[in-house]
Amino acid sequence: MTRIPVIIDTDPGLGEPGSDIDDGLAIALALRSPELDVLALTIVNGNVDVHTGTHVARDLLDRLGVPGLPVVQGASEPLERDMRAVRSLFAAVLGATESPAPLELRGPSTEEHAADYLVRIAAQRPGEVVVIAIGPMTNLAMAIQRDPSFAGNVRELVLMAGSATGYAQNITVVGDLNAYADPEALDIVLRSGASIRMVGIDQTSQVMLTHADAESLRRTGDPFAEYAANCTDGWIDFLGRAFPGREEHRTACFLHDPLVIAAVTHPHLLTWQLADVQAETESELARGLVVANRGLALEPAGPPNAEVAIATDVDGFRRLFLSRISRETLTHIHNSCTSKE
Repeated sequence: MTRIPVIIDTDPGLGEPGSDIDDGLAIALALRSPELDVLALTIVNGNVDVHTGTHVARDLLDRLGVPGLPVVQGASEPLERDMRAVRSLFAAVLGATESPAPLELRGPSTEEHAADYLVRIAAQRPGEVVVIAIGPMTNLAMAIQRDPSFAGNVRELVLMAGSATGYAQNITVVGDLNAYADPEALDIVLRSGASIRMVGIDQTSQVMLTHADAESLRRTGDPFAEYAANCTDGWIDFLGRAFPGREEHRTACFLHDPLVIAAVTHPHLLTWQLADVQAETESELARGLVVANRGLALEPAGPPNAEVAIATDVDGFRRLFLSRISRETLTHIHNSCTSKE
């Protein structure tokens, strides 16, 4: 099997109080997928600040038995927005969380900026590397700004953002976190000419992880599966307190980002359609709104710039995720383009 070289651009918060666990589970799924050759994790500000995300990524790779995988730190702020406004919205939506005592955060494994790393690796391997972006798109936009040829050098950008079949209704009533935190960056990516596939929150909100799933993972005897189970139970309990009126969060949480990994390893689990995708950057009320015009609007759609997911095989994905996240033997990872640098 020829494995797909991928870079995962992410804002992981697994194990941090009040932070979604799905980025960490997505990274674990990728590392346990024999279809993928994970080259590096590039870290972006989003779900957590970039320094915390870097620390979480390093800890996560230790737990998964691959401490040498490069962790490359990127943007600490959106391209244009003051992140304090977004953090305030987090607090309003999720409520205040108790942080543990300050700890010494582990830094990246290289001083190279994530945008420069993305540009360099894509140029070294033109047409080969898939970038899976499961955080805000700031690092990708910076890579495009620094070298527009990046868009043509990557094989594909696979993004977790927007909603192709309805409103996102996530961090705001129209915007998901990844789009809302830096819509200017998403706009740059969508206009870049890169080959793009998008998995929106309309699809990722269909796939869930339950307390019962966590207990099943805990019984496997796999150390990481047990850790993931404990984090899952804690996150579900947090969501139940934060959103007492939402029935789905009494026993389950969403698997947003892991579905995006499956879009690369098992694209047949999703149904795809070409669309003209645009991100709203002007209106504060509609900030982060992503419109995927699939030819259904009154006005003619523009030329398609992405494929968007419009349906998901939920049962098929759940079987894939649960079988791989609990596997005891971690897929061997080759870092041929980075390990000697």
